[in-house]
Amino acid sequence: MEEPLYELLKRCTVRILVPVEGDQGSGFFVAPGLILTCAHVVESAQQHNTHIEAIWDGQTYIAQLKVFLPKPYPDLALLQVNLTNHPCVYLHDGANPGNFLYSYGYVREYASGEPATFEYEGESWTDDQQPHLKFKAGRAIPGLSGAPLLNWQTGAVCGLLQKTHDEDRSEGGRAIPTKTVFQALQDLAHQQWQFHQQDKQWVKSLTPQQRQQIGLETPSPITKKTKTIEVFYSYAHEDENLRNKLAKHLKLLQRQNLIIEWYDRETSAGEEWKHKIDSHLNTAQIILLLVSPDFITSDYCYDTEMMRAMERHEKQEARVIPIILRPVEWHDAPFGKLEPLPKDGKPITKWPDTDDALLDVARGIRRVVEELTKNP
Repeated sequence: MEEPLYELLKRCTVRILVPVEGDQGSGFFVAPGLILTCAHVVESAQQHNTHIEAIWDGQTYIAQLKVFLPKPYPDLALLQVNLTNHPCVYLHDGANPGNFLYSYGYVREYASGEPATFEYEGESWTDDQQPHLKFKAGRAIPGLSGAPLLNWQTGAVCGLLQKTHDEDRSEGGRAIPTKTVFQALQDLAHQQWQFHQQDKQWVKSLTPQQRQQIGLETPSPITKKTKTIEVFYSYAHEDENLRNKLAKHLKLLQRQNLIIEWYDRETSAGEEWKHKIDSHLNTAQIILLLVSPDFITSDYCYDTEMMRAMERHEKQEARVIPIILRPVEWHDAPFGKLEPLPKDGKPITKWPDTDDALLDVARGIRRVVEELTKNP
């Protein structure tokens, strides 16, 4: 039987102390040895160069201040401890008004931990246009600063508690959204992905509905897909013109209902772009890697989209096709073992006629589509 999600969240949380100054708060593991909390929780340690203690599973560890982004915004700190045998929360941006929120942290009255529940009201903005998650119907007691805020609908942590609405009554409050965390700590999304690929505790604790909410539903093998094939473009925006030209050469496949295409410009205003990308990246049967110097340079294209694509390719959940757009050294990349297009591996822009090269690519993609549709 899988561990209940609220118990797993509790095991991910850490009590944070600055003993010299008497300050305390909460934090939680987001990657091996990395604890996320609010900067104001450890501000005195940063100012006076004193040590920070992280108490987890009955043991006290000295924490190093790895990143400090002070209040008023984003008010984030990343601590590092010499510890890796622990679970980590699953971070995912997203909440709708009325969602049930659950938290666990450490207050003075209950040093062993205290749960709290809230109702999400919506996103609010500071005078300098910085977003917060606003919630009500619960007590955000001092000491919960830095605690994770779990959205029960998605089964993921959507933010971390920062402050109460009313300091006198400690009712309701505001949180720093996960999207701000990912923007401020740009390596964290990849570290999260790496951890949860290896450790499935959190994912196994989710319901099928929660997995679907965050795009983690397990896709069926490509041999069991329907006749229409979903094609996902992974590309750098500097290559958008070539992507558009390639799409024109694949238009006949669309008119024949053999493929449907998706790329990041399909995201509508107001949609959560990362969630949409992850969702289609997890369901597409063909993933086109549009390779160029900008693609290799892009951390998101290379470390997130390409690595996830290769994982699905190895599991035979998707077919990955590298398409060499512009000259770049790519043979030693993880996709270097795959047969590229154009068929000779020559960059499209080096052909005498770019349209001839794109036609060669389109024919190669058609062959793959026909192969997949003939093996339902």
